[in-house]
Amino acid sequence: MIISLRSISYDDLKNQLSKDDKIVINSCNTCIKSCGIGGLQNMTVLENMLLADGYNVLGIDLISIGCSLNLVEYHRQDIKKKEMYDEATVIITLICEDGYEGMKYVFKDKKVISITKTLGTGNFTMDRGVVLTHPFESTGLEKNSEGYELDEVAEKLGLFEDFFDEDDAAFKDEEYVDIIIDGEEVSAIKNQNLLCVCEENGIEIPHLCYNEELSEAGVCRLCLVKIEGRKDLVPACCTHVEEGMKITTNDEQLNKYRRIILELIMASQNHNCLTCSKGIPTPLYNCELQRLIRQFGIEKSRFDENNEFMPVDNSSPVIVHDPNKCILCGRCVRACEEIAGICNIGFINRGSETVVAAGLNVDMNQSDCAACMACVNACPTGALTEKVIHFTGKDWEPQKVYCEQM
Repeated sequence: MIISLRSISYDDLKNQLSKDDKIVINSCNTCIKSCGIGGLQNMTVLENMLLADGYNVLGIDLISIGCSLNLVEYHRQDIKKKEMYDEATVIITLICEDGYEGMKYVFKDKKVISITKTLGTGNFTMDRGVVLTHPFESTGLEKNSEGYELDEVAEKLGLFEDFFDEDDAAFKDEEYVDIIIDGEEVSAIKNQNLLCVCEENGIEIPHLCYNEELSEAGVCRLCLVKIEGRKDLVPACCTHVEEGMKITTNDEQLNKYRRIILELIMASQNHNCLTCSKGIPTPLYNCELQRLIRQFGIEKSRFDENNEFMPVDNSSPVIVHDPNKCILCGRCVRACEEIAGICNIGFINRGSETVVAAGLNVDMNQSDCAACMACVNACPTGALTEKVIHFTGKDWEPQKVYCEQM
């Protein structure tokens, strides 16, 4: 993992801009996100800060691996983003210094601004988060197998340990609405995603197909809620708040439906968790299905399990595709299109025969896969995993090491 920290203040950034600039903010979605100064959420924060201060921000763009010139070029030429990039005069990149050099190459005709200083490589630890273990010589820090915590590094090197502070920008006037969720009055930004509003207010709604970095789909139906005055249940992930909404997110009926959906998912394929690497939490992914099954106390499905085994695709040097753990949520498909920008993954067949496939239904290594991990990071189960964290066991013979004399 490449370790970077923020190197400039918000005022330093504004000093490099003018009110006539047309700005696009883009970010890598891997290392820099784990370091806390990249990703969708931080792009959105910076966008809102600049808009509040009167700057012209055309949009934001999340790129799976920002140091890959091919992927950056894919995004620049994407039919949905090309007009935005063509109009832009300034690109603000939330990316490591190596990626910044690549951005300057792709956007030769733009002013490209970096906010980061890259310090070396490191790891993610369960108790201390991201740490710097192998600093660059230029930092003056010694190699440390235990790792330096990022706040310690920031203090030693005069950098910033976190992202820009929203309080440094002018107040942005938003239109708010009042809604009632499970009997409690809540204020929310008008047209904000209902699922996001609930999560911001500590109300957890089960979901699998929704990911804040991707477009809305409403596939898994786990997030169905009741809204007073509407006849049918509605998916919270595809619903936007309006004034006066009265919403029920948790009752016996809704939880009954959610339990049935989870049991159907369990029965649809072989979701054996014993050897699945997605059960180990990381900054980028973990098994969301496993968490929900435990949350609902489900030990087995009441439905007959589909025992048909589909071959696992190990052809890629970096990704393992196990269709037996796929729940057809479509997150990998959307991630490949929207974050990687290459549309290499899609659905094939119909009905119960539907599966996710790469390219024109070929092995992963025969497709246009960029090995950027966008699909792996988006997958909520063990259907797509990083090959490097898989293990190979050895044959072993049992031996009697102790026998009590009778």
